[in-house]
Amino acid sequence: MSYHKYLWYLGAFSAVLSVKLVIVSLTALPLKAQSIEVSLTFPPGAERGAPARTAGGGQRDDQHAECNNPNSPLTALTPTNNVVKTVSANPTLFVYVPKTEAKTSRFEVLDPQGNAIYSTTLALHSTPGVVKLKIPATVSLQSGKNYQWQFTLNCDPNDPTDKEEVAGLIERTELSSDQKTLLAQTTEPLKQAEVYAGAQIWQETVNLLAQLRHERPQDSKVSDAWKELLKSVQLDAIATEPLVECCTVDSAISSQ
Repeated sequence: MSYHKYLWYLGAFSAVLSVKLVIVSLTALPLKAQSIEVSLTFPPGAERGAPARTAGGGQRDDQHAECNNPNSPLTALTPTNNVVKTVSANPTLFVYVPKTEAKTSRFEVLDPQGNAIYSTTLALHSTPGVVKLKIPATVSLQSGKNYQWQFTLNCDPNDPTDKEEVAGLIERTELSSDQKTLLAQTTEPLKQAEVYAGAQIWQETVNLLAQLRHERPQDSKVSDAWKELLKSVQLDAIATEPLVECCTVDSAISSQ
């Protein structure tokens, strides 16, 4: 083969190889840039006779000073039936605390017999927003049992009847084998939240999204997912409220 012909073949081969490499690269690009599509609509659960998830001020009369704005009430972030299902022995609950004159609050967890297994007094900060209430590791909820929780604003430290309160039910449950498989197939928190939502497991759904809101405050997908979740449980009014560090523990008692 002549030297000129060799150069011609080498050039042609290089050109074909370059084209193939470009095609492979372009084909791979959409996979890297592929967006994650999730649905965070939470399905409704059966009514279980749970208390109201929004404080109505029923414990107070006209002689009591207003604890907060009645148009922006204390509200639990829970499903429409106010039953929080969780796979955790120590779940985290979320409550919207409006601007309030109250300086302290009380958070309690009661067992199925109505006995307090966790009770703590919290000092409130002034900034309104969504706060998290963590049940500590010293308290372990058992599967298949229904617990009640209560969060109370102490409006007047000299008058125990002047208060605002929200309460709800907690039920610890177990994941099915199919749900465990779905969770194991993804490391993306938004997709994991979607799996939990589909299984009607509220605590892990809202907790994952709350963590993402804290870690990715500028991520529009996270913001949209949070709003979609709250809208699906008729909590649109507080969907844009910030997550705040509201409370410090003044005192606590816990028991098994």
